[in-house]
Amino acid sequence: MANLETRRLDRDGVEDRSSGRLGRAWALVRQKGLLEPVRLVRRHGIGASVGFVMRNVRHVVADHLARKWDRRHGVDTAGSIQLDALDVVGPHRAKGNEAVCTSPKSFAFIMKSLPYDLQNHTFIDIGSGKSRTLLLASRYPFQNIIGVEFARELVEIAGGNIASFRDSSQKCRSLSVVQADAAAYEFPETPLVVYFYNPFSRDVFEIVLKNLVSSLDRHPRDCFIVYGSSSHRAIDWARPAIRQTGVFTELAVPPMPGFLDAVRIIDYAVFRVAG
Repeated sequence: MANLETRRLDRDGVEDRSSGRLGRAWALVRQKGLLEPVRLVRRHGIGASVGFVMRNVRHVVADHLARKWDRRHGVDTAGSIQLDALDVVGPHRAKGNEAVCTSPKSFAFIMKSLPYDLQNHTFIDIGSGKSRTLLLASRYPFQNIIGVEFARELVEIAGGNIASFRDSSQKCRSLSVVQADAAAYEFPETPLVVYFYNPFSRDVFEIVLKNLVSSLDRHPRDCFIVYGSSSHRAIDWARPAIRQTGVFTELAVPPMPGFLDAVRIIDYAVFRVAG
């Protein structure tokens, strides 16, 4: 029971650290006393304390909007899901990052940098979590949409979301999720849009990228890579790694605005096979 009191579980029973922030703050005050916030301000300074409060306010707002989006569409995609206790395939559990959802406005902004004529392309989300990005991608005319996810519980949640998703603007209904270690995944031989939202560490990314380049060497075809990160500064090593393949050209893209439905501003880059 003690563990259940300190861990926040979502409706599917996986640990979610994106909700309950106000409750945890109130619990701290009850435990430490009303003067604890004053002591924390003195310890960290006014500037750092204000920044901390603003980040948490932004997180609470974004989480509220994410859950509102879920209710509207009859799905469960929100949250910050921890991987520690999940049933995963492959040897890279420790290399994966928490599963978080891309905000709808951020995704729509990124998609403006891609051509709309993608009817022959397969959209692949590497580290697809609970399927939010797959559902957002279904609003575009892709041929197929595939999620690659190594956690069994998240694959099951994603399957339920795909089955229950309600959106009149949906243009692609060929959605699926594969439970696989991304480092062992074999890309389909169709034109591709491969999406990464900082799913794992640099060494795993380099394996996946090498596999993608090998697939393109064997079966030349059009391919886009979209890489986004809002923490860990992963874009700082992902961007040069993609460039150094010599296969992709980076496209000019506008900077991401700050959207209320995003916990953080996403730094992103878009690449296309050089042709």
